[in-house]
Amino acid sequence: MSKRIRVLFVCSGNSCRSQMAEGWARHLKSDVVEAFSAGVSVHGLNRIAVRVMAEAGVNISHHRSKTIQELGRVAFDYVVTVCSQAEENCPVFPGRAKLIHAPFDDPPVLAQSANSEEEALDCYRRVRDEIRAFVEDMPEKLALTARSQVKLVNESCECETTPKGNEPMGTQEDTLTDSEAVHATVREGYGQIARAEKTGCAPAKKCCGATAPNNLATSIGYDEAELATLPEGANMGLSCGNPTAIAALKPGEVLVDLGSGGGFDAFIAGPKVGPTGRVIGVDMTADMIAKARRNLKVYQQRTGLDNVEFRLGEIEHLPVADDSADVIISNCVINLSPDKPQVWREMARVLKPGGRVAVSDIALLRPLPEEILRMVEALVGCVAGAVLSEETERMAREAGLVDIILTPKNANVDAMADWQDPMYRKIVEHLPAGAKPSDFVTSLDVSAKKPLP
Repeated sequence: MSKRIRVLFVCSGNSCRSQMAEGWARHLKSDVVEAFSAGVSVHGLNRIAVRVMAEAGVNISHHRSKTIQELGRVAFDYVVTVCSQAEENCPVFPGRAKLIHAPFDDPPVLAQSANSEEEALDCYRRVRDEIRAFVEDMPEKLALTARSQVKLVNESCECETTPKGNEPMGTQEDTLTDSEAVHATVREGYGQIARAEKTGCAPAKKCCGATAPNNLATSIGYDEAELATLPEGANMGLSCGNPTAIAALKPGEVLVDLGSGGGFDAFIAGPKVGPTGRVIGVDMTADMIAKARRNLKVYQQRTGLDNVEFRLGEIEHLPVADDSADVIISNCVINLSPDKPQVWREMARVLKPGGRVAVSDIALLRPLPEEILRMVEALVGCVAGAVLSEETERMAREAGLVDIILTPKNANVDAMADWQDPMYRKIVEHLPAGAKPSDFVTSLDVSAKKPLP
């Protein structure tokens, strides 16, 4: 048996999230992971966290809350910070340990707005289950996430404008599955985008749009007045349509945003669903979740609303309950998924009967040349992962959705990207002579419904 990796889960007080993570790791992964937890300070065990973990068959009542200093000179392979603001506040760990930010909401804070004990327990259960999903994919997820979270500390700005390499993914020599390789590549590319502004670097070139973000947004149908209210940096120019416009949102609705990024569409949707509604953004890139949660404070101050939240998770496995959403939106994200049928099945699972989908995405008008399909630039650039429009319709139908309407927006393609940008120019160079990108790809609005019983 190979040596177990040592993983330290860190939170501010070592009372809840880090204890849950240690408990799950010891319960599920003790054969490959030696798990520890600690805090910057000591808050003791959280009795509700102990209770909900026991419900799931994991006993953490014997754990002891401790500080990082108490662990002495233990050599860790990975340090995982699980607080939502860990990226700003976590301590520095010298040595060879890889530092990973996996931000989860704080259950006690979530439970403050609960109207009953059962609602409070549900807040803890939701975070418990999100942490379990993270731990279940260890140690592979640790290695993949470490690749996508390059720490930029006390260094001169050396941002990359494109992901490295253009090697084919999923070859027989890879130790990863195709899906894992795709997820790793997407996390790396979008992690760079999320980190670029924070570190003072020039913005990385973006999927679906290297043009000025607000210019792009207005050209594809966003209202300038709405854009003016957004937190700075929420709009990163990653859109290929305006799903909130086709969603026809109503006050009181629960909306889930797949691939929510820095919170752009979530913050647009928040005022539309109002104080009695709820917006849940889901993104698999920890840097994007951290950015969105920083933006959340500005959104709350400007609108007076506390109706938006962000959850770390993959759109193929949404951290959202069955039959709980009135609306699901997504903006230029499903094309990035290595398992699109599963994404559509998840949307059908999460929607309430009668609930609806409003998606803007990239679709193919005809198959791309094989060499483009193998390019990392084309994947992160929202091109290589796109499928034909009829494939999108088929996947939605097979997931059980009805009233499917596809609306191509060919004019959006030229607005979405600066095709002279180095990343996109490389794609254009591999098109047939005389062809242009809009000959192959289009922006596609998709609306659908989950049937009533």
